Amino acid sequence: MIFHTLKRKLTLGAVLLAAAASVLTAYGSEEEMQELLTRAEKIAPMLAEAPNYGARAASAETWNELARLPSAQNFVQEAEGLLKQDMPVLTEELYKEFFENGNRSHYQRKFGAVNRRIEVFSLAEKFENKGRFVDALNEAVLYFCEQPSWLLPAHDRGAVVYDQKEVYSDLGATLAAGNLAIAVNLLADKLPPETVERARKEVERRVLTPYRESVLDGKKNGMSWVRGTSNWNAVCHAGTVAAALNVLDSREERAFFLAGADYFSENYFMKGFTDDGYCSEGMGYWNYGVGNYMVLGALARVATNGGLDLFRFPKMRAVLDYAPNLELDKGNYAVFADCSMTAKASPTYVGYLSRLKGYGYETFEAAGLGRNFRFGDPMDLASFGFDAEVTLAETAGEPKPFKLPIRTEFPNAGVMICRPDPSATGRYFAAAFKGGDNNEMHNHNDVGSYSLLMGDASDPKAADVFLSRDPGGETYTARTFGPRRYEGQLLNSYGHPVPRVAGKLQSTGYKAKGVVVEKDLTDARDVFTIDFTSAYDVPTLEKLTRRFEFDRAAGAESGAFVITDSAVFKENAKETFETAIITFEKFDVRENGGALTVKFADAQVDVSAADANGAPLKLAAETAIVGENDESAVNKPTRIALRVDGPVNSAVITQRFTAAK
Repeated sequence: MIFHTLKRKLTLGAVLLAAAASVLTAYGSEEEMQELLTRAEKIAPMLAEAPNYGARAASAETWNELARLPSAQNFVQEAEGLLKQDMPVLTEELYKEFFENGNRSHYQRKFGAVNRRIEVFSLAEKFENKGRFVDALNEAVLYFCEQPSWLLPAHDRGAVVYDQKEVYSDLGATLAAGNLAIAVNLLADKLPPETVERARKEVERRVLTPYRESVLDGKKNGMSWVRGTSNWNAVCHAGTVAAALNVLDSREERAFFLAGADYFSENYFMKGFTDDGYCSEGMGYWNYGVGNYMVLGALARVATNGGLDLFRFPKMRAVLDYAPNLELDKGNYAVFADCSMTAKASPTYVGYLSRLKGYGYETFEAAGLGRNFRFGDPMDLASFGFDAEVTLAETAGEPKPFKLPIRTEFPNAGVMICRPDPSATGRYFAAAFKGGDNNEMHNHNDVGSYSLLMGDASDPKAADVFLSRDPGGETYTARTFGPRRYEGQLLNSYGHPVPRVAGKLQSTGYKAKGVVVEKDLTDARDVFTIDFTSAYDVPTLEKLTRRFEFDRAAGAESGAFVITDSAVFKENAKETFETAIITFEKFDVRENGGALTVKFADAQVDVSAADANGAPLKLAAETAIVGENDESAVNKPTRIALRVDGPVNSAVITQRFTAAK
């Protein structure tokens, strides 16, 4: 029994503790082990005697109700299509391509396709219950169990797992194990017994045993996510717990895994967010990390009949609020760090926790729950789908619209979002800008970056346009998470709308930060100034500030957005200085007596420069394609460099964005 093992480890006395001192320092303490034991002992009585609960124990009537959801019909149709396709082949050559040229995508696509067959065939069979997909599911399960590694190659250090030298788990292994475990548990009466047993043994060997060893023995190799603060903590715990709940007969053992998820979520994952709930990994990773945390929490609720609440932590409300409040306008969200430019808050994730806790995001509840509940895999369904009173209930009456405020601030992260007044009747701006630092999770060197959106209230069908923006992340390769990360122009400051000082881009690390030195917020106008001198390793740089002024559109007034970059170099020093606009839009640059005007279809930017004493300085413009020769840069915006003509001792560059005249 796991409790016996834990108790023995906690009562061996001073000799064991002295021998394990380094482990306890790095991986926890006797107090941590005792806390895990206490939590597990409280959770165990809440669990079923066997892994026969929720989806596994549900009646045929419940499954028939689920089968009527549009998502369920999509699974059946997808399964029919997959029956006509051959099994993707996972070869050693394909796996180890990453170690030769850094390509992550080729293997991951086929790995995902194999797992998708398990996910789709299992759920399609449960929905249809005709036996059409059992043989294909059996083939996929056995094929997957034969693979030397369930890891994504990028996470397999030197292919030690593939070459059978070590065993540990990662994002790929844990999620695959969670979905596989649910699949074989749901269809244990249809699959051959030897297939079910083989799958359970492989889940135990590849995912559950490494987790136990990491928690109880302090083994770190590949398992640092257990005590990590990034999305890995939530994602891997979700997959691991889903696996444990569906393959372990002992409820004490299942309680141990739930206790671990509970403890490490509270003491580690939650610390990955600032107190204001800001996720430095961006909206896309919020959906991935917090989304899987929602799955984890729902799995815990279903398994314990609501007894274990992983959403009870004080910071959870702020973490949820981050997602809907990161919207600029009309479904366009602020994008920072390694994030897709199209990322937006999941209505299922926001709606689920909103309804569970009564947070009032009714439009998200209506869009993501009830008949609109969309699930992507067995873990989604086994968690949310069987927390039926929350997920499957329809929103009563017309949902109360979620109205964005004129301003959303994340003070701990140095991020602010400014929106027009609700009374705006013509063109308007919405903007997101940040201070922060260059040591954030999935960091880009982007202190001072911003995104500026232009909309038109007079035409509800008109699409919003980003005039200048943070361009999001790149396609991941070996370089992305290695020492050469910031060679990528989408990741270093070249691809962001920030200055270049003395020819240098921003530095990396916590010391490269934006310190808020001015904040003046009113109904009509928001001013936000940061000092980001520390972001540039330029010995002659004395001070560098960036001032954002957001004149809020109201009524027929369209408002304006002004950025003022002020650089002062040490006495007798002269350096080059430029700032930049990053855009995907068509534009035209015009020179006007030393100043510049950048014209877009519906807006323009008037750019001027002066020294610290107010004497005019001449500006020059230069354009370049960001990441033009970099295959990993899928998004290739244009960088419009706005450069002071010649070295200077001081310079103030002002950009004023207005609606086109």
